[in-house]
Amino acid sequence: MTSKTGITGVRSVDFGLPDLETAARFYEDVWGLAPVAGSDDRIYLRGTGPDFYILALHRNPEPKLLRIDLNIESRARADALHASLAAAGLAEITPPGSISEPGGGYGFTFRDAEGRVMRVLAEAERHAACADRADFPRKITHVVLNSPDRTAAFFTEQLGFRLIDQTGTITFLCCGSDHHSIALYWTPSPSANHVAFEMPDLDSVMRGAGRMLDHGHEIAWGVGRHGPANNVFCYFIGPGGFVIEYTSEVEQVDENYKAGTPQDWTWPP
Repeated sequence: MTSKTGITGVRSVDFGLPDLETAARFYEDVWGLAPVAGSDDRIYLRGTGPDFYILALHRNPEPKLLRIDLNIESRARADALHASLAAAGLAEITPPGSISEPGGGYGFTFRDAEGRVMRVLAEAERHAACADRADFPRKITHVVLNSPDRTAAFFTEQLGFRLIDQTGTITFLCCGSDHHSIALYWTPSPSANHVAFEMPDLDSVMRGAGRMLDHGHEIAWGVGRHGPANNVFCYFIGPGGFVIEYTSEVEQVDENYKAGTPQDWTWPP
């Protein structure tokens, strides 16, 4: 199952950080990613999965979520989405074209309805060696954004995501087989909430959490299991104050999945 526009999931996120070197050491030596490209001002890191990179770190005066990249099925789907967004009056949108960053590909950049920078990307380079490694992240499975928009209209109407579940505070949005790739946590103003890195299994989440504790990083929340998506979770505060999650066993859904409402997702007595 894919979205109506051909978007299939989150490819990567870009963080801006003032202390690039310390952040890079953390994500390489502790979190479990591997560098694939870089320069004095940016570093690109991969998981064990096929995406060329899943996290890009940029030197920046202050911590900031700079961009979210979304995979899309093909150039044709990227062109069609670009035409649709432009026709809908989206102001800050670049022309589709070849990507010059490591991994290449074809796509375009835009700002969502709340000003976040996003990019859709087709035909980017992928790694052939992508076997799971115990205790190491495969990919980014979802990004949660703080947002005042409970309806998620931009994502459902413009980007083709499906509203897959909704609690009293969170709207979950699906564009593939993973229960959600984007979720919106209701807050008065938009910002980043957290980024979830998928681990192979529960044991890997536990061992990854142990590795973090061994390096002096306290668990912020977890280990536990969510209701919507039924996934195992463990949250930490990473460099720059970004909240990052180890997760596994994310529920796989298809077109027959019945979307839940806040009345379906309530705490037990």
